[in-house]
Amino acid sequence: MASPPKLKVARPRASAASAASTPATMPSAGFWAKVGDSVIAKALVRLFAVPALYLKRLCLWVGALVLVTTAVVVAIAVQFFLSLPPIEKMSFEDLQSLGMFRTQSRLENEKAFYQWIPIKDVSRPFIYSVVSSEDATFFEHDGFNFEAILDSLAENIRDRKNTFGASTISQQVSKNLFLTSEKSWVRKAKEFFITRALERKFKKNEILELYLNIAEFGPDMFGVAAASRAYFGLSPEEINAAEGSFIALMLPSPKRNFFSIYENQNITRTKRRRLERILRGMLYEELITENQYRSSLQYDFFAFKKTGKSRLLARETASSKRPTRKR
Repeated sequence: MASPPKLKVARPRASAASAASTPATMPSAGFWAKVGDSVIAKALVRLFAVPALYLKRLCLWVGALVLVTTAVVVAIAVQFFLSLPPIEKMSFEDLQSLGMFRTQSRLENEKAFYQWIPIKDVSRPFIYSVVSSEDATFFEHDGFNFEAILDSLAENIRDRKNTFGASTISQQVSKNLFLTSEKSWVRKAKEFFITRALERKFKKNEILELYLNIAEFGPDMFGVAAASRAYFGLSPEEINAAEGSFIALMLPSPKRNFFSIYENQNITRTKRRRLERILRGMLYEELITENQYRSSLQYDFFAFKKTGKSRLLARETASSKRPTRKR
């Protein structure tokens, strides 16, 4: 007996609605790991890329600023050194001519007496007095007294000032020949390089001769010739120890000291001690004797002002009045 045929049961097809409602298959764990890594990587790239961009720009700006600053500094330095006088190409005669021109241009009265005197025609006591008063270590230093500069700097800090002191004779020559009296660090820097050049090129006696002929000793009174004539009616060669030390008292503030000392005929205790110190130095150097030192302390510094007669003229007058002995 034959078996009955198998019946095929058809499965119902799912509708579109039912397919849509059927949940999709969930992504695997590896997929999410990849997505997470990608997000983190982008965040890290963004985190480091933005500062790196700003850092790059900052480096560019800093580099440009450094280049511009360097160019400006180099330009200023070149301009500064080009403005310095060519000392190495100048002779002593050039400086002498310049000194005479600069000094005569400073005279308020064009008819004021002024004469250039060679250093060999200035008495040794006169030279010593001026050097001792203004720059005692002139023949020992190379243009600068650094110990005095440090003392002046300490004084400025203590008193909260901004003054320029402790200038040597060489520095004063540099300023009077080539610079102005302006108080600035630029002028002081120029003074430094000019002084170094002067000390390298010229002898000490040449620098000293320049100073003796351009230094101010009173109102419209420049150089040792004018000072000797105004205070004592003598030439620089005739000035003795007492007279030289008195003229040195006018430094470094000649106009003020002219009125306070000479016009008032008054030597204060402080000025008197300074004068005695100069004379003691000459005694120590054997430029004067003990008797000359003592007589210099008693010297009448205002005799010429009171009588109008110089020491030598007064001596000649006195000798001419002496009665002659009959033989």
